[in-house]
Amino acid sequence: MLKEYGNNISTVHRVTDVSIVILCWYASYALRFEVLPAGQQGLFVEFSYISIFIALTTFYCFEKFELYKSYRLKSIYSEISQVSKANFTVFVVLIFTLYFIRDEKISRIHLVTFFLLSEVCLTISRLLKANMLRTMRAKGKNIRYIKAVGDGEQLTKFLEVVYKMKGSGLTLVDDEKKADAFVVGYKSESQNELNQFMRSHYNDVREIHLLPEISYSLLGNKIEDFDGIPMVTVNQPKFPTLELALKRVIDLAASTIGLLLISPILIIIAILVKFTSKGPVLYGQERVGLDGKKFKMWKFRSMREAKNDEDKLVWSSKEDPRITKIGSFIRKTSIDELPQLFNILMGEMSLVGPRPERTEFVEKFKNEIPSYMLRHKMKAGLTGWAQVNGWRGDTDLNSRIECDLYYIKNWSIWLDIKIILLTFVKGFVNENAY
Repeated sequence: MLKEYGNNISTVHRVTDVSIVILCWYASYALRFEVLPAGQQGLFVEFSYISIFIALTTFYCFEKFELYKSYRLKSIYSEISQVSKANFTVFVVLIFTLYFIRDEKISRIHLVTFFLLSEVCLTISRLLKANMLRTMRAKGKNIRYIKAVGDGEQLTKFLEVVYKMKGSGLTLVDDEKKADAFVVGYKSESQNELNQFMRSHYNDVREIHLLPEISYSLLGNKIEDFDGIPMVTVNQPKFPTLELALKRVIDLAASTIGLLLISPILIIIAILVKFTSKGPVLYGQERVGLDGKKFKMWKFRSMREAKNDEDKLVWSSKEDPRITKIGSFIRKTSIDELPQLFNILMGEMSLVGPRPERTEFVEKFKNEIPSYMLRHKMKAGLTGWAQVNGWRGDTDLNSRIECDLYYIKNWSIWLDIKIILLTFVKGFVNENAY
């Protein structure tokens, strides 16, 4: 790792963040209960106990969001974004905890003020830190001298980022005697050159960072230690266990509440489907989900029943004569997809993820389109990144797959929330849905 600062400064950084959050808690308390009218008195001790919980939660969440890893090549904007996400997580945990405690003394004005004030103060602290580092580096302090070695594509990308991030404090040198770290990236066919470099520098105390050429790994790599043997797993998405568990909790809560709230709509649509055309109300179709496992996905029937097996294997089109009148409406508005809340409840699908495809099409596409099967590294979803970007229905398949792989590689709870919000804004009614 190309360290930004030492362990001592990193410790100070942790203490500063927790201190800022706690000070904001007390400042918002003073504003609500000491300055504003109708403030209840004598709550300082009780709110001090809560501040201990906030301090511990802040420390844990900020660590989980990796706010103290030293990334010289990370922009201040991405750092502020990470801080905001971590702070919002602390706020959500606090809200849920206070809800279960059911303490009537808690003020919503106090809580909102605390969150907004902590967001502003943490942002200012990050801007001040960035300015301090920029000033230090302008004076020649906190500089890392890097010797780039190799001819690989990954090294070229690394150098492009270094040139772009002028305030990173990384200085490239040609003379390796002046270097305090090496960044090595050779092409796959240049293994001999890599071996020669490592043999000549095996006894060097300076840091050596390897940039492996793994061009066929589209979803990221995972480096593990197998009883002392380094092992690189390719196309291995990095999904934090805690966030995956939270994703499942959200799926369970949303599908349960959703089914209860829209049950009248489901009943009305079921009646309309039943009495406007022959056949069952629900249509179960075998789809391919997580890790290529098959499951039955449920939809409201929007077409007349297939007369033969050949009809079943035809991909629907915009002017498909099999679509019923009510079917055209529920497909256009995506109402036909609502029974998939049962699939989500059963754990076969998620609210957000790549849309599942039929088995026969998966068998066809996996032999025709490179990287197609990688979209099954994530549980299939009711909505997805491709859908909110307009790639649904009879649209370019390669663009849809590109969106699916982007989603998996960059997945986070925050991306899921963004997709859900975009779905409500523009995802239900779409010109490509039919």
